[in-house]
Amino acid sequence: MPKIFIVTFCFLISCLQADSQIRIVKLKGDVNSFNAEFNFLRIDSNNAFFTSINYDNQKISSRLYGAIKENNVWNRLESNKYNILDLSSGNITVDKASDMIFFTACDDVGGACNIYMYFNDTLENLSEIYPDIFYNSYNSQPHLFSVNDQLFLCFVSNRKGGFGGLDIWFSIIDGSRKLGVPINAGPQINTKNDEITPFYNTNNQSLYYSSNNIKDNIGGFDIFKAEGIPNIWKDKKNIIELNSLRDEVYLTFYNEQDGYFSSNRNSECDEKTDSCCSDIYGFTLIEQKKKKKEILDYTSFFPLNLYFDNNQPNPKLDLYKTINYKETYIRYFMKQDEYLLYNKSEEINLFFEDSLKGNFNQLNMLLGKLLNDLNEGYNIDIKIKGYTSQLADTSYNIKLSSYRIKSLFEYVVSFKNGVLFDFMKQGRLSIVEVPLGESESSERLYDNSLLEIYGIEAMLDRKVSILKIDAYR
Repeated sequence: MPKIFIVTFCFLISCLQADSQIRIVKLKGDVNSFNAEFNFLRIDSNNAFFTSINYDNQKISSRLYGAIKENNVWNRLESNKYNILDLSSGNITVDKASDMIFFTACDDVGGACNIYMYFNDTLENLSEIYPDIFYNSYNSQPHLFSVNDQLFLCFVSNRKGGFGGLDIWFSIIDGSRKLGVPINAGPQINTKNDEITPFYNTNNQSLYYSSNNIKDNIGGFDIFKAEGIPNIWKDKKNIIELNSLRDEVYLTFYNEQDGYFSSNRNSECDEKTDSCCSDIYGFTLIEQKKKKKEILDYTSFFPLNLYFDNNQPNPKLDLYKTINYKETYIRYFMKQDEYLLYNKSEEINLFFEDSLKGNFNQLNMLLGKLLNDLNEGYNIDIKIKGYTSQLADTSYNIKLSSYRIKSLFEYVVSFKNGVLFDFMKQGRLSIVEVPLGESESSERLYDNSLLEIYGIEAMLDRKVSILKIDAYR
């Protein structure tokens, strides 16, 4: 079944936290079925509501069910209270403080959908109470939430004044439970495609919703997050940890760590019916313990300076040209006679043998030690800085120092047939790049222009320095 068709019928989440990981589990019990289940709204520790699509003699309809948790398993309960005869019901939302309950009822698949309010045992159709506000034929997916003691009704509609497709809208609810004129959530949220299934998390003041907009989308409907309050939103973010190549919709939070969403990620249905095979999943945010850093014995290597010939390894700053440090080191070492031609100082021979060649050998010893420590289970962060001599303008030198760091990086990833690169891909080895140009090098001006290239001071300025290594496990 086409995804937009399901949206209409079914009434249709720093990453959540930089220091968190997410555990996702398909809901246990008989809440999930062969058909499709959506909108799992947990009311308390043992009770919830959800929507289920039913197939009977090729007729498709939806119905609201209750759910009860027993022995860590959720089982469905029959509930007729919020189901309207001859209509498809779903999308329940509850505000405990005001005792207000809203849900959606639709005439037929793809037909008119209206939002109903249940209060004091009275059921009212908002389209009948507010014909000027809910004039549209499609108003669905209500969600109640409160910000700064102000109650809002959030819902989805394709009414005029939107950005295209289905948009998210807000209405203020006053103290007498009257609804104000709906306000579009704005271009930070809505696009020319469909934005659906909104849920506002008051714990972190963020709106979670699903969108099939192509930009920043993994596939199908993805869950997005936008921090803020109506209608002041920061840039939205794709919650990659929850999304798949298929549809993820109806994210809800029960508390700060636990929540639910619906997905057809494991559906075996074909593309025409895949959206009708969604199941409900639970997720938990797991706070990661801060890793204790241990400084291992790298002091004998610091500072480790790796030197470069003038304007090397990439004098033209070619974005597509990458030179391994070993290659540029060898070419530099082979120019020892040229340097002696222009500078006969005894320091030149010492530089080429001790500083250039000796430090390259030290680099290989360091990489070998890092490999051993990685194999022992340590995670390692390397901080390096790039420098240049003062021959060009600052912009050129900053770029050149960055290319020098890149050449060192290329050598590290090729070390012993790429074994260190495998640890990088695992996130266990990182290199922090801080290109500084000539701004923090030992700057000098020279009377003799040849000394600006062949003078020992200039030769010592052109380098990349490994200054710090943190190892932890």
